[in-house]
Amino acid sequence: MQFVSFAFAIFFVVFVSFYYLAPRCGKNAIALQRILLLLASACFYAFADLKFVPFLLCSIAVTYFAGLAFNSDDLKFDGGGYRGAKGRALLIAFVAADLLPLLFFKYAPKAWRGGIIFPLGLSFFTFQSLSYIFDCRSNKIKAEKNILDVALFVSFFPVISSGPIQRAGNLMPQLKSLHNFDYDNATCGMKQFAWGVFKKFCVADALAVYVDFVYARGTLSEQSGLALLLAVVLYAFQIYCDFSGYSDMAIGVARFMGFDAGKNFDHPYLATSVGDFWRRWHISLSTWLRDYVYIPLGGSRVALPLIYANLAITFLVSGIWHGSTWNFVIWGLLHGFFQCVGRATKGVWEKTRLPVFARVAVTFCLVAFAWIFFRAPTFYDALAIIKGLGKIPFDVVNFLPMTKSLGLKDALKTTFSIDGGFMSMVNRLVPLAIFMVISFVTRKRSGFEIVKAKPAFVRWLSYYALAIILIWFYNTGFVSNFIYSNF
Repeated sequence: MQFVSFAFAIFFVVFVSFYYLAPRCGKNAIALQRILLLLASACFYAFADLKFVPFLLCSIAVTYFAGLAFNSDDLKFDGGGYRGAKGRALLIAFVAADLLPLLFFKYAPKAWRGGIIFPLGLSFFTFQSLSYIFDCRSNKIKAEKNILDVALFVSFFPVISSGPIQRAGNLMPQLKSLHNFDYDNATCGMKQFAWGVFKKFCVADALAVYVDFVYARGTLSEQSGLALLLAVVLYAFQIYCDFSGYSDMAIGVARFMGFDAGKNFDHPYLATSVGDFWRRWHISLSTWLRDYVYIPLGGSRVALPLIYANLAITFLVSGIWHGSTWNFVIWGLLHGFFQCVGRATKGVWEKTRLPVFARVAVTFCLVAFAWIFFRAPTFYDALAIIKGLGKIPFDVVNFLPMTKSLGLKDALKTTFSIDGGFMSMVNRLVPLAIFMVISFVTRKRSGFEIVKAKPAFVRWLSYYALAIILIWFYNTGFVSNFIYSNF
């Protein structure tokens, strides 16, 4: 059930109507809200495909029983770990059971799947489930005795399909609290949802038309180096606006209901290093990898060669989580390599005192280069794109003679492989320009806070401006699925 759909609109209106009537039921209000939320989450997930439901139920069961096992008296703590081999064996067994469906659908031959496509949100709720198991093991949280609590945590519908990945320490207390209708929460949630719609449907989907055309298999060798470069740069913004747009919608839906689902993106393309990028990009995943992979491996508390190995392993896991092809493995290892080089040369960069804009530009180039492997259909297509970028000097040299023979507009269309009218390309780039300006202005303070501090006239003017932009630039001709729904 897509967030921007008539089905979800009906579903959500009906749900919140009953959800906010529940507080009138006295002492049973919290229990009623929890039951309604669990039913809504079940309906939301089953709407995608009833065949997916057994995998969600399996994850809930494994999560619940793992928590109980690690809360038992014969598995007590000793300095953060469990005594004896029993605790370690149980951990391995529960983690393997939780990961099995994910590994099966990512790596098993399609013939083994019985016609079932990749279950909705499997990668996300599996990692959410694993965080609960690990936190119970390390005594960060107490295991829930009621399986309905665990079911609510794993299946919480605003975030189940593509995150943000939740932690029990943050979400579980909210699930046990009463949520009365709050005007500020409702309006803030609606604003964040609208901002997500703009990013996804006005920016990301508009850029996808050009990116898909250039990246199309069979035509890569025909593209100019400048067209490939533009597609690489635009894909970086496409995937950012696509995924952060979904996150904003999910966070907005949760906020409307009175839940804080956290922050998943924080201006990642203003990062001054690849390490800084990962503190700003897909924050719920990057912190998950930090807490449950990097730190348990030893983190930065070990010798330098082992730190590099830990970084490489952590980002290898990130690549494998994203996909089963070598492209994702290479993408993950590239980021691990960038992190290692950044750490090794940190002192050198500090001495050079590069301006902030130069460090931001270098970081963006490295990240955009890695996105080539993420987006390219195959490893050989990625190599073809990288090879094609070598034609840029020749394209620059040939551009001036081309403008004299064809005119500037046709020369641009030919050089950059602009399919369709020239103005259609301009219209695709205008929303991106608006987004970049707003992102820069809000780099230090939330745009919602900035607008909230303004007089009522300015606030409503900004709301009407966003509504006009949504109507004007909403890309009705090309609507793609969310990129991260494939993971």
